[in-house]
Amino acid sequence: MPPTVASPKNRDWYESEINTAALVRAVLRDRPKRPLSAQDLWHLIVLTWITSHRGHKIEHWRTLKIPALEHLFDARIIRANDLQQSISVMGLPKTVATAALKRTGFVNAYRAYRISLKSWCTANAGKLRRIVLDTGKLKHNDQARFDLAARIAALPPVATPSGKRHMAAGNLVTPLVACIDPYTRFPIVNGKAGVQRRLKRLGLLGRDLDDQVRGLIGLIGQYGLVDAFAIDTMPDSLIEQITIRRKKREPMGTSDLMGTALPYLDDAERRSVQKSQTVTYRNLHKRMTSRLRVLLSELQLTQGKQLRCRYDVLAENYDAKGRDLLIEAKPDPDMGSIRIAIGQLLDYRRFLPRQAATDLALLTISQPSGSHLELLHDLQITALWFDDENCGALEGNGKAWKAVKSLLNRA
Repeated sequence: MPPTVASPKNRDWYESEINTAALVRAVLRDRPKRPLSAQDLWHLIVLTWITSHRGHKIEHWRTLKIPALEHLFDARIIRANDLQQSISVMGLPKTVATAALKRTGFVNAYRAYRISLKSWCTANAGKLRRIVLDTGKLKHNDQARFDLAARIAALPPVATPSGKRHMAAGNLVTPLVACIDPYTRFPIVNGKAGVQRRLKRLGLLGRDLDDQVRGLIGLIGQYGLVDAFAIDTMPDSLIEQITIRRKKREPMGTSDLMGTALPYLDDAERRSVQKSQTVTYRNLHKRMTSRLRVLLSELQLTQGKQLRCRYDVLAENYDAKGRDLLIEAKPDPDMGSIRIAIGQLLDYRRFLPRQAATDLALLTISQPSGSHLELLHDLQITALWFDDENCGALEGNGKAWKAVKSLLNRA
């Protein structure tokens, strides 16, 4: 369990979401090999649902889980007395059967929208099918998740049968996408009161879905939040702490004037530290940051001066949507330098007044290796690099690169 999921209620809810994701992924992996139909898509969404009335959960395995599995696996309908007996007679693949026996479902969708969603899935089957399939192919780079959120936001709203009320498609689709995401990073963004409180406190209420997804994903890896489901079940007390940290700058105490000895470094890190003390390295470092100042001239760029937060570059509002970018420059993209940079970025961000709204980037000369790019993406750190020591053109890869590239194109 994530350390932030403190109360028994939150722990149970987190476990239900994890179980639901395991079931949905098992279904998609082991279902009959046929294109996803509109009815298939609807039943996949149904697997994320529960039925609750006045705060009390109603046993929904009979009316939701079993019918959905029967359709998705062409199973014969058996009226059984309990969940285990029902699963045992359906002839499901072992992985699906095992996942289905656990407590699943976490979305209490309004009944009116449950009915009309069937016809909505039929009308939007092509786009929804591609979203589901592309979600299953997500990798470490979160930019693909932001693009996916924009596609979900572009879907038409779901109307009630009477047509008098409408709900954003994301409210019904993001729980399914969150379950399918192989890395469990895509957040749940729906009308649930807890979700709306989180968005409001984070300054994301009323923003576009891709902005909301960007902001919520930015919390992963901070405050003990390990995945999207930890965000969905985080206690309000933690949200309040995050809000305060975004608005209030922590004072630097006198103890910060006293340095501490570096911990043990392995050979790769030791060589990187030794190299960083040479005149050649320092000149390259200065050339990189100077060039960055020219390329990002329309931004407010600052350099950290406090001993515990001596960052290389902080670019304010780099995406024109309120997020900052913390950049650490290392001339060499070797293993030791990257390890040190990761530690610096994660540590420095803790002391920034807008910690929750700050993205991370590593700037090098030449592109890091594929395995190092994967590591950086996994930690939500964007890779930026100059092609050579002349620091001419800037390239990149990662969640912040699209916004940075847009700045370069305008320069």
